[in-house]
Amino acid sequence: MNRRLIALAAAAAAIVASPGLKAAPLGAAGGLGAAADAAAVVDTVQYYWGGYRHCWYLDGWHGPGWYRCGFAWRRGFGWGGPAGWRGWAPPPPPPPRIYRPGPPRPAFRPGPGPRPGFRPGPPPGPRPGPGPRPRPPGPPPR
Repeated sequence: MNRRLIALAAAAAAIVASPGLKAAPLGAAGGLGAAADAAAVVDTVQYYWGGYRHCWYLDGWHGPGWYRCGFAWRRGFGWGGPAGWRGWAPPPPPPPRIYRPGPPRPAFRPGPGPRPGFRPGPPPGPRPGPGPRPRPPGPPPR
């Protein structure tokens, strides 16, 4: 906690003591957005061709290959080509997942049974009644 407080105080003092800082709106062309883009360490693997972004999908409608980004499941649209299309290599496969078992689950133990004096109710289904009503006299209905 003390280290964080000291670091925060040092950062605040450095900002206040810097005479060359100027304010800029966040959406400005030289603002924080441009700085964050320039400092990006990880970039998504996408290629541009024909004015469209293309992404690699393993499970698209035409099988594994390059599709327009977001079009892998729109049958008939966005297919680019298989691995090697336009010289583009697919990204490497993810590393295998390692199974690490957790703690053992507790064994099943049946409960103590029904409490004393418990009687189950009637079984589900129609209740017995007087039966069907007799037909009125006369010709049978059509």
